[in-house]
Amino acid sequence: MKKLILLAGGAILAATAVPAIAKPSPAAAISAVLSRQTPAARKAEIGRQVALMCNLSLSDDELNRASAFIEANRARGVHWVADQISHSELSYACGN
Repeated sequence: MKKLILLAGGAILAATAVPAIAKPSPAAAISAVLSRQTPAARKAEIGRQVALMCNLSLSDDELNRASAFIEANRARGVHWVADQISHSELSYACGN
C-alpha cells in the first residue's frame, strides 16, 4: 500500500512503497517544487510530483492547501518541509 502524507491540510509527497519504477524521494520531490520560480509554477509542480509519487490527482482544494503550505514555509528549506511531511499525523492511503 502506498501513502500520501498530508501536512497542515495539504497534500505533499511521501510514498511508503517502491514500485518497479523508482519514484523521487520526498526531499527530491520537494526540491523540484521549490525550484520553480512562481507560486503558480510551484502549485503545478506539486500536482506533477504527487502524480509521480502516488499515481494520484489532487482535488483543487487539496492542491490549494498544499500550495498554501509550500508558500508559507518555503523559506525554511527542503529538509524542514520534508521533515514536517515525514512526521505528519495526517495521512491517507493513495492506492493498493
